[in-house]
Amino acid sequence: MTPANPEPTPRSAARRLSLPDRYYERALDHFAKSRLELALADLDEALRLNPRKAEYYAARGLVLLLSEWPADAETDFAQALRLDPAQWLAYYGRGMLAFQEGNFTEAVDQFSRAQRLAPQRPEVYVYRAVAFYRMGNAQEALADLQVALPLFASRDARRGTVERWLEIVRRAVR
Repeated sequence: MTPANPEPTPRSAARRLSLPDRYYERALDHFAKSRLELALADLDEALRLNPRKAEYYAARGLVLLLSEWPADAETDFAQALRLDPAQWLAYYGRGMLAFQEGNFTEAVDQFSRAQRLAPQRPEVYVYRAVAFYRMGNAQEALADLQVALPLFASRDARRGTVERWLEIVRRAVR
């Protein structure tokens, strides 16, 4: 027998996060708000509590890269890939690092590795497209931008950047 007015079922059960995952989640929030020092502190704590989590190293590598510590970022990307060779974020970070160094061939290689592991991540296609463009390969850049654009949510502000790049690259292809 069921009650006349049953309690509504919660839409989703609360996630039970481990303590390291809580630090990681908070680090991602700090990162999204460009509070890099706080993100780094939380990632350090997450790694102190769980030094075997590749994703933590990859994320910390990105924070370090954006904080202008490229050698430390590469160390974390390498550790992430030692722990999990399928860690797409580490390849993405390595691609960003190579791009910053002006090594566009290496950047394309690293972004391609990330793309094979995470084909629904539009930022990988965009960064690879710009690397292709810098290498003088506008046709490949155009193809990547055309894949990337529909992968972004309709309200994602980054769509405007992709649309501007599409115009630039289309002019180069003509």
